[in-house]
Amino acid sequence: MPLSGSVIVLAYVAAAAVIIPAISMIGFGKVPRFLRRGMAATKARTRMEGTGLLLIGAFILADALAADLGRRSTVPQDWILLVWVVLAAGLIGIRYLGGRVDRTSGKPSA
Repeated sequence: MPLSGSVIVLAYVAAAAVIIPAISMIGFGKVPRFLRRGMAATKARTRMEGTGLLLIGAFILADALAADLGRRSTVPQDWILLVWVVLAAGLIGIRYLGGRVDRTSGKPSA
């Protein structure tokens, strides 16, 4: 079932909406204002989160390209699957390198 053009455009816009803040996070080491939460993170951690966000944006972009090209593409379907697997492995690697966030609360664990 082919998707309409407006859905494909929406997927491209969503990819750009994720990739642009990710590049900002990697380049400047700061979280953009509209993404801030209560925690202050170090520049290295912010850059790592930006890299993960960039991989998510690349995944959305690859998905939009795959839907846009569809069956008329000369690119074998195996290559698209390979790109998705590499992006997922990158996300898992970033999560592994990032470790757990230490959230110290005033309450002792029981």
